[in-house]
Parts: sequence; C-alpha cells; structure tokens
Amino acid sequence: MERDDEANFIRRMAELRAKADMSQSELARRMTERGFDTYSQTTVSRTEKGERPIRLGEARVLAEILGSSVAMMVQDTEIAELQNEARYLRNVVEKLTLEVARSLSRYAQGLQSIRDFEGFPSSFEGEDREIAEREIQMLKAFDFPVAAVALWGAEVAVDGERDLTSTHLLLSDGDRIRQLAREYGID
Repeated sequence: MERDDEANFIRRMAELRAKADMSQSELARRMTERGFDTYSQTTVSRTEKGERPIRLGEARVLAEILGSSVAMMVQDTEIAELQNEARYLRNVVEKLTLEVARSLSRYAQGLQSIRDFEGFPSSFEGEDREIAEREIQMLKAFDFPVAAVALWGAEVAVDGERDLTSTHLLLSDGDRIRQLAREYGID
C-alpha cells in the first residue's frame, strides 16, 4: 500500500505540474523558495521517475504548490479524477442555481412593472384607452406567482420534449402554472 501511495503521489505530481504548465525548473525554484535549499530540476526529474523517495514535509509543500493536498495526491487516479469531476459539477450546479434565482428575481421585478403600468391607461380616452387596456390584459397573462413559475420551470426542465426556446410555452402552460399555484397554496 505504501508503494501505491508513493506511486500515486508521483503520478499526480507530474500530472498536476503539467496541467499547471509548470516546468520542472519552476517547481524546483518554488520548492527552494519554500525552504528546500537543495531542490533542483534534477531533483524534480528523479522524483517524477521514482528514483528518489519523497519525505512527508516535501510531499506536503509539493502538494500545496500544485494546488492539491497529500491526501488527494496519494489517492488512486480514478478516485481523484472522480472527485475533481464532482467538484467541477458542484461549481456548475451552484452557478446555474444562482442564475435561476437571478432570473426569478428579474421575473418578480417584471411583474411589479406590470402592476405599476396598470394605472397608465387612465391617462387615455376613447379608442386609445381601449388599446391600452387590451395591452394591460395581455401583460396580465404573464402575472403568475414566482414560486409557481419555479415549480413549472422544474417540470419543463425534465421534459425532454419541450421547446425551451419558445415564448409561447409560458402562455400555453398558463393553466398549469395556475394549477401548481393552487396545489401548493401559492398566492
């Protein structure tokens, strides 16, 4: 097991150094800056070839320089890759979740603008007033509770048959959004 840990560490060391586009000389320079006075490019090369053992303190500093930890670097490569992929996916989902929250916030602001706009037709008379009132009625067709829109959005997201680019989708599903609002007691 100990040899596996060291082999995994060495393999990850070379992978992470290459991924960071860092030369062996640059890694040696950084190790020297961290107090390893005799660290050279040759030391890095011999280490990556498995020709010299790695001391624990040295391993810790190498891992820090390479943006990892000793624990991550001694793990089996497949496990480490899985953890890296999981970390990446967490970041993606976190960003998308924030994007959804921002979109719902903008939707709520849009609803408020519609409500603010409702008084506007009173400044018109006759046919102009009728046109303005029809426009208000069309805008009100989009006045759904934000939480119901979020629930509906979750339904639509998992339905692979839906055209998510269609602006008609919201209008055609207005009854479903209202139904969700009633089901969940959302005002």
